[in-house]
Amino acid sequence: MSHAAAEETGQLSVLAQILRPVLGEGSEAAARRLILRFGSLSTIYSASAQALAEEIGEPGPNRLAIAAVIVAARDLAAVAMRETVLGHPVDLGSPAFRQYLARRISGRREECVMVLFLTGEGLFIAEDIHVGTRQSTCDLPLRRTVRRAFDLDARRLILAHNHPSGDPRPSVDDVQSTRTFRQVMAALELSLDDHFVVARGGIFSMSDNGLI
Repeated sequence: MSHAAAEETGQLSVLAQILRPVLGEGSEAAARRLILRFGSLSTIYSASAQALAEEIGEPGPNRLAIAAVIVAARDLAAVAMRETVLGHPVDLGSPAFRQYLARRISGRREECVMVLFLTGEGLFIAEDIHVGTRQSTCDLPLRRTVRRAFDLDARRLILAHNHPSGDPRPSVDDVQSTRTFRQVMAALELSLDDHFVVARGGIFSMSDNGLI
């Protein structure tokens, strides 16, 4: 069996196992259909519940049930991933941290913004993800971030957003909105440490490249 065939078989097996409580004997056929429509297991894993429901060919309540099961599995994995960084200092340049960002948002079809909240010493407190739509970008959540930072007593922030196109280079609007965001946060004594653009083609740090 080729590597590609083995990988496809493994993806089908895992996804069918997740879907079996909902679809029973039809789980493998549904898993194959989902991988064909989305292209990969990572894209299925990252898709929103709405995107999943729209693309799943199953009729009626099964469509919503399948989407709910996949989202629940993703949420469980996300909580487990957060446990590995919660309460620990964040090293912006470490491969492990950047891999964490990639796992959280790189495969999403919709553009979304992730905000990470840190203590003054750089310890990870919490994260929020704000999802846009397939047709439009997701604006930086200024007001919600301020409220959340004050509620958490955070002192430092990290932004990350994905580019579904696969190109990690920031747009002119990305850079300008980040500078405005940083100025507002600084006036409130909140520090924006970096803004990462996450895509299949890599991860771009605005701080490393002198853009903020």
